[in-house]
Amino acid sequence: MKHSIAAILLALFCVLSVFALSGCSDADNSAVVGEWTPSTVSINGTTISYSELDTENRDFGFHFYADGNCKIKIGGIQNDGTYTFNETSLDVHYGGKSQKLSYEGGVLTLKLSYNNQTTSYMFTRVSN
Repeated sequence: MKHSIAAILLALFCVLSVFALSGCSDADNSAVVGEWTPSTVSINGTTISYSELDTENRDFGFHFYADGNCKIKIGGIQNDGTYTFNETSLDVHYGGKSQKLSYEGGVLTLKLSYNNQTTSYMFTRVSN
């Protein structure tokens, strides 16, 4: 009888451990999974709506999947890539390139520097 109770307790411990450890994964990407499009742009401290830019036929956006894969569309050209999310930023890798986006309050921000200017693109999620 002692052996069967010990076996039952051991089995119960193993089952509970599996459930407890399954929640410990740092790969919870749910906050960023979905399609993201640019909503605003900040150029030299001036923020405007992305729609105010002359971006005709220049699709720009991200689609992040729960498994760490993503699709990136820049200038109408789509690339497949991967990403890592750590609750405050995303590291995105595609076509031999890497970008770091910050994440705060449900907004992704991509900062690009060229011609001694920094332009920040703020993205909002449009679908899950």
